[in-house]
Amino acid sequence: MANKDYYSVLGVDKNASEDEIKSAYRRLAKKYHPDLNKTPEAAEKFKEINEAYSVLGDPKKKANYDQFGTADPAGFGGAQGGGFGDFFGGGFSDIFSDIFSAFGGRENNKVRERGQDINTSINLTFEEACFGCEKNITISKIVKCEQCKGTGAKNAKEFSVCPECNGTGRVRYQQNTLFGTTIREAGCPKCNATGKIIKEKCSYCNGKGYEKSNKSIKVKFPAGIDDGQTLRMRGEGNAPVREGINGDLNIKVSVAPHKILVRKGNDLYMDLYLPFTTTLLGGKVDIPTLEGVYTLNVPELTSSGTVMRIKNKGVKMLNRESRGDLLVTIKAEVPKNLDKQVKSKLEELANVIGDSSYIKYNNFLKKMK
Repeated sequence: MANKDYYSVLGVDKNASEDEIKSAYRRLAKKYHPDLNKTPEAAEKFKEINEAYSVLGDPKKKANYDQFGTADPAGFGGAQGGGFGDFFGGGFSDIFSDIFSAFGGRENNKVRERGQDINTSINLTFEEACFGCEKNITISKIVKCEQCKGTGAKNAKEFSVCPECNGTGRVRYQQNTLFGTTIREAGCPKCNATGKIIKEKCSYCNGKGYEKSNKSIKVKFPAGIDDGQTLRMRGEGNAPVREGINGDLNIKVSVAPHKILVRKGNDLYMDLYLPFTTTLLGGKVDIPTLEGVYTLNVPELTSSGTVMRIKNKGVKMLNRESRGDLLVTIKAEVPKNLDKQVKSKLEELANVIGDSSYIKYNNFLKKMK
């Protein structure tokens, strides 16, 4: 099905992250799973989203699909799989553990949550962003109680299996309607979906299983990170209230401007104002770079507005060894004022050079006629 738009099938943007694709797939799979949705079109829709995720959920297939329009560029035969057999494959097991809990088809039916992300920001100097750096940042985050290991029970032992859900954390409700019998599953209210009944609470967290703590985290900012970009540290966010995985720590980067250089992508730009005599006669000029002073050779008769490119003097590309360039725009500057002696010599010089030496000016005069 090389011509299918798998991004549209899952309802995500082409720049969606792996987590966003997985989240969209999980949501749609729950909605159209044939055991949960009995409408005639549900099975076909479920098969379609399963096929889409079999491609977009696999980095290699996704790369082929983005470049060639198919997950199999060798044969251009369309994405492989997509049937119900693929649904039970290893790549889908973690995503559907919560769905199958309704039918007793997985080894662990307990609710698994994801902790909330933590969003923060940091200021970097221009040089720190270009070269990369390490910084220790302190954040307030929710962590599992070390005393009870997140159980909420004293010594992590003073609890029993919930008799209502048999330790699964889930209970089923059956309801008879005009359209038949409906089975709904939800978190167990007796144990708050934990699967455990606490006999004696942990005194450190008062039975919550988690606590708020200030943590110092060493963060490595890669060389080439730019202003406005966000660095994600997986698993460094808040712990979940119940069993599950930590959220992420998202650090938005603000980069201070350089006093001379301007960054655009991985290239650096600067305007170099020179006395007009230097642009006429040529000369050597020291300019700043990330590594220090660089001597730029300005040829004689350099026009104002000329851009001189210095290779590999820009910013390192993220996760690559390549670098951008430094582009210097030459701008001729005239003196602020002229005394009689200087003006007389310039007039003498202008007569010696003559108007015929100025090609663009003469072309202009011709067009005016």
